[in-house]
Amino acid sequence: MSRSAKQLAAALTPDELATWLAEVDNATLLDIERGAWWWVRRPEQAPPIGDWFVWLILSGRGWGKTRTGAEWIVDQALDYPLDLDGNATQWVVIGESLSDTRTFCIDGPSGIKAALIRRGLVEKRDWEYVKAPKPIITLLKHGQMIYFEGCDDNDTGRGYNAAGMWLDELAKWRYAYDAWREGIMPSLRANLPGDGRPRCVVTTTPKPVQIIKGWVKRAKAGDHFVHLTVGTTYDNFANLSIDAIRELRNEYEGTALGRQELRGELLEEVEGALWTLATIERLRVKEEPSDGFASVVVGMDPPGTGTGDEVGLVVVGRGWDNHDYVLADYSGKMRGGPRAAARKAWEAWAEHSADWLVVEDNFAKEWLRQVLVDAWEELARQEREAAETDPAMQLQYDGGYPPIKTITALKGKRLRAQPVAMRYEQGRVHHVGIFPELEDQQVTWIPDESPDSPDRVDALVHAQAWHRDREKAMANIGVPDGGVGMPVTNPFG
Repeated sequence: MSRSAKQLAAALTPDELATWLAEVDNATLLDIERGAWWWVRRPEQAPPIGDWFVWLILSGRGWGKTRTGAEWIVDQALDYPLDLDGNATQWVVIGESLSDTRTFCIDGPSGIKAALIRRGLVEKRDWEYVKAPKPIITLLKHGQMIYFEGCDDNDTGRGYNAAGMWLDELAKWRYAYDAWREGIMPSLRANLPGDGRPRCVVTTTPKPVQIIKGWVKRAKAGDHFVHLTVGTTYDNFANLSIDAIRELRNEYEGTALGRQELRGELLEEVEGALWTLATIERLRVKEEPSDGFASVVVGMDPPGTGTGDEVGLVVVGRGWDNHDYVLADYSGKMRGGPRAAARKAWEAWAEHSADWLVVEDNFAKEWLRQVLVDAWEELARQEREAAETDPAMQLQYDGGYPPIKTITALKGKRLRAQPVAMRYEQGRVHHVGIFPELEDQQVTWIPDESPDSPDRVDALVHAQAWHRDREKAMANIGVPDGGVGMPVTNPFG
């Protein structure tokens, strides 16, 4: 295992350490006291030499990729304050969302603010942080600016004259490939002095999305465009608590997901999973069908019925082409308990003008049905009160009994999920955009290893199972000349 300068020093004998410290100047000692990056980083976290354009860091949890990205871009901004025309340089940091960028890339203990402070730079004197409307950090001596964004659309990163970029958790981005091609890559164009050149560092957990797979393939083929660094959680063992290591191992070690989350492996396919990301990617679309849907339902799986403690909420529409379209994933941990989960379910129903909220019969007969009814009546009452001041307001929840449909689970979860997975294989299910958490559960759930399926997958299966069951209501109309009957699309009523 490679070791940092700090780890190497710790391995010296007392006499060797005393001799070394006697030769160290005060500035170096101050760096050590601050935990400077050159002191604590491992060799693989140092910027690679060569003419690479993209440094792709695929690593497991806890490897230190966030700090690697933050330290790299701060070093670059300080080393190249001006371009060849004397203009202050521009640097860009992009995360999955602007909230994630703030939390992890700016404010976190491994973020850019901490990196600046460790260099002895003082806020207001040496650098300034403006939080809104979008975060910007300005280095005051020369005016170079670090801009921060979330990947909101294909235009992310467009319009900069960037000297360098740091892209965090790229594999989770909704528009990763298009944003890179249309906005980010063309913006890496600043003219830097000396041997400087615009470059990009990508720090991400490995997931087999199109752009990551393409870069890995190029790197392994010897293309200098991409420098690939792969790391495991255990590389950073010395800086992680033993409790964290133990918990990560208990949760992931020995599983396919563990190879990705701990060992940083890029998994093309997980053996035993019902879905593959390649299939989901091939069928993915950017927009809903222009002619709308025959039916839209919200699949709901309450916490405690699957492998996690999230509420599964997935919206699926059945198109007039008899294909299913996954429209949204509202799943997650709901603060406020069952009542908050029920309100969220009905809000998803209203947002997508859905026909039904579909829940598993086994649980809907018990506490869930009453909670859903109570939440519906509460929303209807609030809506009526609001309508008193706005007569033109459209009432969505005030129409009688709440539109709950149930499905009965007579089979194991693998058997229930298999017909849904088969529709993907037949090319009849399309994700409208990217749903990282849902898709991650789909391609990593191995029924033979974990019979209890994840909550998001359960919600997806409930919604699509309801659409599939309605196919039984399809009818044939006989034609007078004795020809073959024409199928009539079921109205899903």
